[in-house]
Amino acid sequence: MKTSVAEIADLVGGKVIGDKTISITGLSGIRQANPGDLTFVASDRYRPYVNETKASAVLAPLDIKEAPEPVSLIQVTNPYDAFLRVLQRFQPSPLSHPTGIHPTAIVDDTVKLGKNVAIDAHVRIASGCVIGDNAVLYAGAYVGRGSLIGPDTVIHPNATIREEVRIGARCIIHSGAVIGADGFGFTSDREGHTKIPQVGGVIIGDDVEIGANSAVDRATFGQTIIGNGTKIDNLVQIGHNVQIGEHCVISGNAGIAGSTILGRFVTVAAGAGIAGHIEVGDGVTVGGFAGVTKSVPAGKTVSGFPAVDHLVERRLKAGIRQVPDALKRIREMEQRIHELEERINGTSENDR
Repeated sequence: MKTSVAEIADLVGGKVIGDKTISITGLSGIRQANPGDLTFVASDRYRPYVNETKASAVLAPLDIKEAPEPVSLIQVTNPYDAFLRVLQRFQPSPLSHPTGIHPTAIVDDTVKLGKNVAIDAHVRIASGCVIGDNAVLYAGAYVGRGSLIGPDTVIHPNATIREEVRIGARCIIHSGAVIGADGFGFTSDREGHTKIPQVGGVIIGDDVEIGANSAVDRATFGQTIIGNGTKIDNLVQIGHNVQIGEHCVISGNAGIAGSTILGRFVTVAAGAGIAGHIEVGDGVTVGGFAGVTKSVPAGKTVSGFPAVDHLVERRLKAGIRQVPDALKRIREMEQRIHELEERINGTSENDR
């Protein structure tokens, strides 16, 4: 990477305060940056670092108007988005996708392959599958009978796509992910647990990303559905018959139990759990480690366990922190009341 502050400002539509000719040779976080680096102000908590950073230039919001020399500012409406544009322009992905079909891959004769499909070493594609144009399957990936992989989708090493799974275009499935494993369904009696056959499938829309070691279970019957544009982090569990709307974001270690419905643009923070057979409305935000046990109306932000409105949960937490001091004051008041009662009854030690 070699460019100038002026060229970056042109790329992101920013205004330069300082030297436009400074050479930029790298990108970095604001605390780790060195001379020659471009950085950005990610949020309000990083504003003080503008005066401390060693970077040569900073993408900053419009209300930051100065920085110590020799740092140049590039004022933009959204520094994070601007930084991503620079990253995409000057720091291409380090991935180098495989090309062609490796001789150790096992592809059933009934499989339909699109144009420019890449199949790496030891990939197994079972009968009746369809692999779209420009799809990439890295080493060790498995695609089960009758599944469909859409065009430009990338399946990373050792991911497992079980039978009768539909994955859309431009998806990314990371290593160790399992799509279409059996849902967790049993009937129980005094004799033990009997497995309920899981005969449904999974439908994943376009532009979906599923993180490493995450699981999307197949439906008991019907379909488990992941909507277009949804992003799922690592180590996430999606239960059978769950329906997730478009453009949701689900962070690591979250779990969604069976038959739950999420609307569009739902955000589920890390470690949160959502009970089965409930509905979470459009635009809901579920806080980290929250436990959602009942349906949530659209637009709400909930946190805590059981999850309640976030403002209520904050007041509850603030109140809990005051409990020790409150108990101490109560004990002191009880002692004073006891002493007053003794005096009124004429039994205090001073009167003996």
